Amino acid sequence: MKIGILNLEINNIKSILNASSSISKAYLINNIKDLQEDTSSLILPGNGKFEHGMKNILDKKFDVLIRNHLSNNKKLIGVCLGMQLMMSDSEESAGVRGLNLIEGSVKIISSKNFKIPLLGWYEIAFNKNYSENNSFFFNNKYAAEIKDNELEYGKICNELTVFVKKKNIYGLQFHPEKSSKQGLKFLRKIIEE
Repeated sequence: MKIGILNLEINNIKSILNASSSISKAYLINNIKDLQEDTSSLILPGNGKFEHGMKNILDKKFDVLIRNHLSNNKKLIGVCLGMQLMMSDSEESAGVRGLNLIEGSVKIISSKNFKIPLLGWYEIAFNKNYSENNSFFFNNKYAAEIKDNELEYGKICNELTVFVKKKNIYGLQFHPEKSSKQGLKFLRKIIEE
């Protein structure tokens, strides 16, 4: 269960590397030549702007690496901006196409039920008996609105979609690596299932 972490060079990668290393053997992928053949899970982390994330993905040809990895029935886990980059597009960066692995758009959180940016701990209600409800750490002001609500596996306040799953693709709007024991437990569940 080797875990490869895609380095977009726009995030603090140390915490997700440490969290992943506590679950299994983990390593950084700085370019496509770094990919080790026996990698079962790829993690796409990120902080920052949608357009910068997509530019780095395309420049490094990570889009090709990701599609090849998925076609071999291996897992992709997007965290925070990484989840957003899986979508079709984002309000944050007009005219920039996402990976379009999951049909949907990323939009600024406009609900009056949330203080923006969404920063701190929020309880996620999971459906389909995926996991027990628990609090996780967030730091974002954009959220994905996906077309197929069958892919929604977790929400906060029954309003914001924060966990999506489509076959071997997992999107986490929260930071499991910064969410204490429950975050590591959740990440482990995905990697081991």
